[in-house]
Amino acid sequence: MSTALVHTALVHTAGQRVALYGPDTVVRSLVTMAGGPERSGLSSADLPNVVLSVEDTRQPFGTRGAEVVTRGAWAVDSGQVVLENVGGSGFDQRWTIDEDGLRVVSRRRPSYQESVAAKLLPARHRALSSQVLLHYPALWFAMLQGFAPLHVSVVEVGGVAVLLAGPGGVGKSTLVARALADGARATCDNLAVCDGSTAYGVAEPLRTLTGSGKRAAHGRREQAWEHRVRSLPPELVVVLRRGTQAEPELRELAPAEAARGIAAGTYAAGELRRFWSIAAIVASATGCGPVHPPIDEVAARLTNRLPCLELRLAKEPGLGLAGLLRNPLAAVRTGRVG
Repeated sequence: MSTALVHTALVHTAGQRVALYGPDTVVRSLVTMAGGPERSGLSSADLPNVVLSVEDTRQPFGTRGAEVVTRGAWAVDSGQVVLENVGGSGFDQRWTIDEDGLRVVSRRRPSYQESVAAKLLPARHRALSSQVLLHYPALWFAMLQGFAPLHVSVVEVGGVAVLLAGPGGVGKSTLVARALADGARATCDNLAVCDGSTAYGVAEPLRTLTGSGKRAAHGRREQAWEHRVRSLPPELVVVLRRGTQAEPELRELAPAEAARGIAAGTYAAGELRRFWSIAAIVASATGCGPVHPPIDEVAARLTNRLPCLELRLAKEPGLGLAGLLRNPLAAVRTGRVG
């Protein structure tokens, strides 16, 4: 059994500084799951507050004398919980929260059925592994800091940071990919954490309908980001809908309607459906953080202070975000104070 650990690039995701340890092949895979390498090495001023390790062993974590929290979960000590087969991924984990931050150690211990499923459905296995090993710990620790996970895209178009909300498959990623090709910048095209003021993107690959990258769900392909900014402060909320009409339609939304769209899209997101129970179990076992993220509250903070629109896309692709939102973008720019 190899016990050597490799220190990788520091990954900035969900507003957290995440360090990754593990066998070389695992570390490279995790960096790919974060949308590509960011930079090498750690500086003393940029120390991680989340440390994620993958150990090359199939030994179970010790739970003797631990308190059973629920099926497959044990409170081992103050601020520590052991989880078995997290989210059906085949990974066991030990989460520890202390004054230095969050530490999560993972060990792959799949059943025969999980091993077969990983071979037959590699895209599903890769997505589930990225959620369990990387995204969920960062999202959970962000919750301790008052952030809520949101299933949104946040892209700066024409100098205005636009938060795009809506259910999966409505077209957010396609619009962001086109905007990036036209010179825009973004912090995420799929998931972010937000406190109602600033959105920090979750680091993961871009997923587009074209390209030669690894296969992802729903016929998409993964590709690394050329450049991703760590955060953006939303200035305009746009709830996307799919339409069957010939031309796109744009209308103002009441804050409550827009907040409902943000919350509904977040709870409906397949990427997060395993997260809710994991977050509640870890919070219950460690006594740290909320058992439920403040999604409604954060959505209300955003929509009560920002202009909100509904954009119903046309049946056929047409203008990009800069064209679709030309007038609202101009209004935000001219309405700024100072």
